Amino acid sequence: MSVPEFINEPILVQARFLPDGGVQPTAFIWRNRTRYIADLGRRWDETTDGALWRCYLVRTPTQETFELRYAPAAGRWVLARAWERTVEG
Repeated sequence: MSVPEFINEPILVQARFLPDGGVQPTAFIWRNRTRYIADLGRRWDETTDGALWRCYLVRTPTQETFELRYAPAAGRWVLARAWERTVEG
């Protein structure tokens, strides 16, 4: 995995809200491009300035990795970090 780029930008997310209270992101729009989620990896919770954030590492079909964060109290999503695939030549 390459070095992450810290983004911290609001995003629109398509997600499944499960009966057990879990949230499963399935796609997101960042910089006018829809990225579909092929793999949902590590999940964890963090508290920042008194706000709970649910954090998700996700991978797209093009093997790019992103960290998405969801603030349930505000109903807001943020793209925290991106590990975009680099083309080696």
